Amino acid sequence: MADKAHVMIELNEKVSLTASKVWPPYYDAHQLQPKDLKDSLPGLIPMLLSAMAYDESLLDEKEDESQPDIDQAHSGDLFNVGNLRARTAKFIGILSDLYGDEILQTLMPLIEVKLSKSDDETWKEREAAVFALGAIAEGCCKIFYTHLLPSMQIVAILLPLLDDKFPLIRSISCWTLSQFGTYVFKEDDDLKNSELFEKALKGLLPKLLDTSNRVQKAACLALITIEEHAGDNLVPHLSVILRHLMRALEMYQRQNLKFVYDGIRALADSVGIDLNEPNYLEILMPPLVSKLQQTSSSDKDVIHLLKCFTSLSEALEVGFAPFALPVFQMSLDIIQQQQLAKVNHAFSGDEYDKRIIVSSLELVSGLAEGLGSGIKSMVSQSNLMDLLLKCCMDETPDVRETAFALMYDLVMVFPLYLQPRMPEFLVIASQQLSGDFTGENLGSANNACKAIGELVFQFGQEVSQIVTNVVSSLGLILQHGEALVVRSATTLLECNTIDLTVNSAITLGILAWIRPDLVPPHMEYSMKAWCKTLATLADDDISKEAAFSGLCEMVKANPSVGCSSVAYICLALASWEEIRNEDLQTEFTRVLNGYKSMLGRNSWADCVSGLDPLVKERLARWYRM
Repeated sequence: MADKAHVMIELNEKVSLTASKVWPPYYDAHQLQPKDLKDSLPGLIPMLLSAMAYDESLLDEKEDESQPDIDQAHSGDLFNVGNLRARTAKFIGILSDLYGDEILQTLMPLIEVKLSKSDDETWKEREAAVFALGAIAEGCCKIFYTHLLPSMQIVAILLPLLDDKFPLIRSISCWTLSQFGTYVFKEDDDLKNSELFEKALKGLLPKLLDTSNRVQKAACLALITIEEHAGDNLVPHLSVILRHLMRALEMYQRQNLKFVYDGIRALADSVGIDLNEPNYLEILMPPLVSKLQQTSSSDKDVIHLLKCFTSLSEALEVGFAPFALPVFQMSLDIIQQQQLAKVNHAFSGDEYDKRIIVSSLELVSGLAEGLGSGIKSMVSQSNLMDLLLKCCMDETPDVRETAFALMYDLVMVFPLYLQPRMPEFLVIASQQLSGDFTGENLGSANNACKAIGELVFQFGQEVSQIVTNVVSSLGLILQHGEALVVRSATTLLECNTIDLTVNSAITLGILAWIRPDLVPPHMEYSMKAWCKTLATLADDDISKEAAFSGLCEMVKANPSVGCSSVAYICLALASWEEIRNEDLQTEFTRVLNGYKSMLGRNSWADCVSGLDPLVKERLARWYRM
């Protein structure tokens, strides 16, 4: 009989699961309208709420810590788990988006009834009720945002549940509390919201130190969500937040440490330089540095710790300096160990993981960004240059992309460091621009392009040996990307292509500025695309002046190169809304007058007649054309 009952439960679960898949695609296709289910809400909502409860046959009594839904909470995949309760929660969220206040009128009395029960036998009903509250948070956000009272009621309901006897209720309460972050934890000067924020934060933080691993994890994920919403509201509470995080760092088992690291990272990203206070650093930094020194270079969780330090170095800026040396050295050690593991795993004893190398390189970039020229002494006494060269030649696109980003950052803060081996770096970087680009190679090509431009800008004539090859490659990139630049990006591939095209135009301008004599022979087919791309640059782009100076220098050195593209040169020069550099404006005027004289009155008139009226207006205003 028991076996038959179990089979029936499984069958009912499969039927319900299949049915639960119907509505979300219908809604996503904008075919589900409010009128479709409005009359059915009173009967439908109780059924959905029941389906969100745990099934006895599926809940392992020995594994009360295994709740796959919560693992997905921070990534936004909570409702994408393939079980009935997750799909039902997604559907009830859809209904809240469609019906708002009407679903609250039906759902809240049911939730209140379920939460009024306190016996052990009904814990699953209480848990499902809390889950439902979190599921409707986004859909009902306008109601909660415009009326503070419902928000206060929700928080008042959830706070006692954070101390419930059952770990699964405590964990789902953490998640649900975080879902109200849009209006409870947002940056706001409103006093009542501030009081609500303090109550919620005071209730959540102790859950970081819960005895249940499941609750610890849920509390960390909830805190991360709150940190991302709260901004400056966190500053008065930094001391207590840090102390709870550090106690968690001390007590957590290995599988949950990564959530603490992510919590610290989100805090640093949110409050930035406000974290740079001696009392905060005294609480935070020594335990973290100790953890880094104790962590194996092949431990997958070291990625979370490295990313945590990256955010801290960028947030603290020069305040990170007292802790920078051991962190920097550990990063290099990890890169070196990973490179050895890639070549000879048996010899090194470590497992190779490209993500670990990428995270280590990102941390060094973070140090360069945060410390600026303060990184000089550390870098000068290290083997970073050798490690970086190897990473720039790595066959893995992600590693190359991050390595060239670090190369660019180093040129920005300490260009003399790379100068002794600049020819090697330039050759390797230029090779990134001559391949058959695919989605995964665009990032490394883009960062290599930026690094070349900055090296050329810093060292001028010393880069002559690579100009010919680089200009030819940049011209091909401009032609390839032209169609994507002139319309807004709709895919990641298009967006990356646009980035590469724009940076290619800037780097080409810098090359033309340094060596105007070497660039023209390669511009026969690329001049129009180059000018059209330059025209997309915003006035506040710090590289725009250098790029346009290169354009001027090139056509002065060889005016014939632009004869067939004068209209596009006009388009580029008219892209400026305001020219603050008078010398540059004078150069633009000379270029235009030169072509006007070269073409003659009639040809010049024909050339500019087809230009957009705004372009003509700016030519007249800025250059008297």
